[in-house]
Amino acid sequence: MRAGFVGRVAIKAMTCCVVTFGVGSAAAQFAGPAVGTPSTEAPGPNAALKAQYVDVKIMPGDVISIVTYGAPELTTTTATNADLLTGGGSASGIKVGARGEIVLPYLGVVQIAGMTPSEVAVFLEKELKDKGILVDPQVAVSLVESPTRVITVLGEVQKPAPIPAFGQLRLLDVISACGGFTPLASHTITVRRPGEPNPITVILGTDPKNTDETNIPLMAGDTVIVPKVGSVFVIGQVKTPSAIPLSSNAPVTVMRAIAIAGGLNFGAALSKVVIIRKTPEDQHVEIQMDLKRIMAGKERDVALASDDVLLVPGNGFKQGVGAAGAGIVGGVTSGLIYRIP
Repeated sequence: MRAGFVGRVAIKAMTCCVVTFGVGSAAAQFAGPAVGTPSTEAPGPNAALKAQYVDVKIMPGDVISIVTYGAPELTTTTATNADLLTGGGSASGIKVGARGEIVLPYLGVVQIAGMTPSEVAVFLEKELKDKGILVDPQVAVSLVESPTRVITVLGEVQKPAPIPAFGQLRLLDVISACGGFTPLASHTITVRRPGEPNPITVILGTDPKNTDETNIPLMAGDTVIVPKVGSVFVIGQVKTPSAIPLSSNAPVTVMRAIAIAGGLNFGAALSKVVIIRKTPEDQHVEIQMDLKRIMAGKERDVALASDDVLLVPGNGFKQGVGAAGAGIVGGVTSGLIYRIP
């Protein structure tokens, strides 16, 4: 009897030691940062972005991770609610349903949309304790990814893509995240915002002093559209009639357009150059230009607008002289050819 009693006491003592050891480990485990704070791992390229996940509100479609210390069965590592119920899934987290709900063991359906990860952790701890599931629950919740919380960038950027909308992002931040503008990007940018009937138009300038004014803050759900610039068309008595894209923020003037088109032909009528412009009322107007006066500095070089047509007409006399000269040269050349023995 005494030996049995001693054996039972030893077993009881061992059990007490095991329990005491577990409590000590748990106490040491939670002596660090409070639940819900970012990880203290070495910062990587997305460390700043992950740190911003802490204070954002959870939305339907987000993927979260829930870790309940000391209770592996209450640690969610499944990819979807269906996976959670069937025991499948990957280690990416649990996806919040369309109504803002998740499904957890013992707790069932839990509505968490609109709460931050730290608020969800406190809420789950209270639920587990109030329902008698755990005596002193310790829960950590983190936002793994949020595919619906993005700013979409379209148009003339190097890499059009949705940009995660965490923290305070501004217009130039998302343009930079997409690799910057293409050579044909317009500097008039449109921002479409959910719930706003009218788009926001931003005109970027070349003066750095105006950067703060044009670099507007953006919100999740915004769509940034960078359109392609228009073109001007140079026709008539130029070396290379062509369409010239307005590819930079610097204006394309009449003289610049002619230079890009290879310059003037001999038969150009310099005093009769015309800009054909389409008005907002779908009407065409003609603006007369005198290149002689512009080149002499007596008139201002006019900036062309998108879809302008710059027509350089011919001078009849010059063209006739040019044709006659060509004929004379041709005749002389033919005579020389026939005289070759």
